[in-house]
Amino acid sequence: MRLLLPVVLLALSGAARGAETASYLDIGVGARGLGMGGAYTALADDAHAVYWNPAGLARLEKREVAASHSELGGSTRHDFLAYAHPTSGAVLAGALTYLNQGRIAGRDAAGRPTGGYDASDAALAFAAGRKTELVDLGVSVKYLRSHIASTEAQGLALDAGLRRELSAGSGKVVLGAALRNMGPGLKYDQQRNDLPLRAAFGAAYRFAAGHAVAAELQNGPRGAGTEGGAGGEFKAREGVFLRLGYTSKNAGAEGSGFDAARGLTLGLGLKKDGFSLDYAAQAAGELGSTHRFTLSARF
Repeated sequence: MRLLLPVVLLALSGAARGAETASYLDIGVGARGLGMGGAYTALADDAHAVYWNPAGLARLEKREVAASHSELGGSTRHDFLAYAHPTSGAVLAGALTYLNQGRIAGRDAAGRPTGGYDASDAALAFAAGRKTELVDLGVSVKYLRSHIASTEAQGLALDAGLRRELSAGSGKVVLGAALRNMGPGLKYDQQRNDLPLRAAFGAAYRFAAGHAVAAELQNGPRGAGTEGGAGGEFKAREGVFLRLGYTSKNAGAEGSGFDAARGLTLGLGLKKDGFSLDYAAQAAGELGSTHRFTLSARF
């Protein structure tokens, strides 16, 4: 804990730097957590903890592979693949994130078409989570690559997290904190921009019957402001889970039907013999709705 504090303070001291880049690093992964409003920093105890809070990896007792796919509107696709492997000393994991924005129409300063160009982003992460007597600890190192037309930038980033479970009545209170995307930023040509540094704090309660509720706050100390999310998971029957949540992130101001619910999230989860299939939808106002799918297996 004493070693982590200087790192946190150093990362937060970068608040006066330039605009943020690599916004894809702030896109949540995994349909389960996103179906609960993205309030997953405390609850994450699966392979998706590589993104949300690497300390959550420490609770994995079996190997797990997980693949997630998201439709974010237009031609934009977001994919996440992770594998976690428990060992005698820690749980180790690797993950690949890929964002493809398809073909983007180019225009000059006068608004005239200049032809299209491609844009994509990727992150390769290696993480570890370990139990201690007081709290679970986790860290993740990420290699970043961003490609826009003929320009490319590469860099490194670091995530760190803490997690603690406490017995409370017949269930458990879970507390989690994570600092994501610490690093020097990405440099395009002659300009270097900051990464989307985020400090997340979450709390959750797991009921003995298999239900859960969670809430969290996330702050972007470099000017991104504070966002919140809350949600719950209801175990309808063995292997069937219904999820509902709300997030203030990307909650647009317009839309109709489900999209007008701005920030509302819905989710469904199915589990059978170590396999899980999860779906989540989020209403984003005039931006439409986004859809996430996750398939995972423990063995």
